[in-house]
Amino acid sequence: MLIDTHAHLYYSDLKSQLDDVISRAGEAGVEQIICVGTDLDSSRESIAIAEKYLNVFATAGVHPHDAKDAPTHFAEELRKLAGHEKVVAIGEMGLDFFRNLSPPDVQSVVFRQQLELANELNLPAVIHNREADEALLTALREITPKRGVVHCFSSNVETAKAVLELGLKISFTGTVTFGKNHNESVLKAIDLGDFMLETDCPFLAPVPNRGKLNEPGNISHIAQRIAEIKGVLIKEVAEKTTRTAQQFFRLPA
Repeated sequence: MLIDTHAHLYYSDLKSQLDDVISRAGEAGVEQIICVGTDLDSSRESIAIAEKYLNVFATAGVHPHDAKDAPTHFAEELRKLAGHEKVVAIGEMGLDFFRNLSPPDVQSVVFRQQLELANELNLPAVIHNREADEALLTALREITPKRGVVHCFSSNVETAKAVLELGLKISFTGTVTFGKNHNESVLKAIDLGDFMLETDCPFLAPVPNRGKLNEPGNISHIAQRIAEIKGVLIKEVAEKTTRTAQQFFRLPA
């Protein structure tokens, strides 16, 4: 059994064939999927999808790219959405200083508000980080999530260890299959229980499907590559990451 802890199923290329996408995921051993919102509208869409499929769960949050467009009452709206029985986390939230589609100061305020909300509601925080390691760690030390995961991890070993020391998890996407990068050194430096798996679909399809539309069924390729890097059987990666994800998001066994 595998779990895709971070998918965006509401993108049109996936949504138009969602029954088949969910079916293919099941055939590939992916039994649970978390559909992650990036603004209020996509959070509502994530919930609607989760309502339709028993094995799909949702998050509600505002991505740093969308921080500049968040209404002043966004936190209250997220609070309402988080009351839905299929919502298992707040996010995707965080900092992105690579694209800077929202001003950094706005990103910071919106991020911190969501960290506080996640703690208040005793829900995990799903965190985005790109080229913002120092600012991210500063925020996380000020407002440490009771449960938090830095998704699509792309930073170095030092940042990974700093995140883990705060009690958070990290998660890996298809980028682990893209050849030599930080992911390999990070994976060698941490334990199997420190991370989870995700596709971040429809983006970042792993080898051998790189460049194609990504979907949850591709998790097996990510698990296989991690098993090779860690020198363990894929079964061990699947079992450990599934157990971590179910405990972290409090998913049904």
